Amino acid sequence: MTWKVLWDAIALPDPPPGTGAMVALGLDGIRVGYKGDPTSTYHGRRHGRWVQIRQTRAGRGTVMVVWVGAMAPPLAITPDDGRLVAASGPPVVGALVARLGQNRVWNDVECRGGPDGIVTRRPVGSRFPQGWMYDLWLAEAIAQAVGAPALADFGGDPAGWQVPV
Repeated sequence: MTWKVLWDAIALPDPPPGTGAMVALGLDGIRVGYKGDPTSTYHGRRHGRWVQIRQTRAGRGTVMVVWVGAMAPPLAITPDDGRLVAASGPPVVGALVARLGQNRVWNDVECRGGPDGIVTRRPVGSRFPQGWMYDLWLAEAIAQAVGAPALADFGGDPAGWQVPV
């Protein structure tokens, strides 16, 4: 599935009023990078849960982080040659990722879940610059599959929230 098809699939049917590139997904830019500064943070509510998408520096590169505010059971998903593997977690998570099959879009993405949310991380590269959309879909699908209740906001500026490890 191309990223344009995925964008349409994850767009909200009735997005909140607003402007910006991510409004169709229910997200506002609370920190948007500029030339020479790749860091950005988008935040909003989707399916009753808050969501953050961050592009931030990591070592010598840049990483995309998707964080869904859902109280999940402990889980870990790792990539293996284009497939996702549930290294730990409930059987429903293993079944979900097994159904995804092999696709290069899953290379390099990792996912962790726990009481502070579901977090995916992937290095930013030219091969899949829209990979975060697949990660958002994955994190929300996991939250739905495990019946993870929504987390309350942590308070303060969401751009300052500390992403769990």
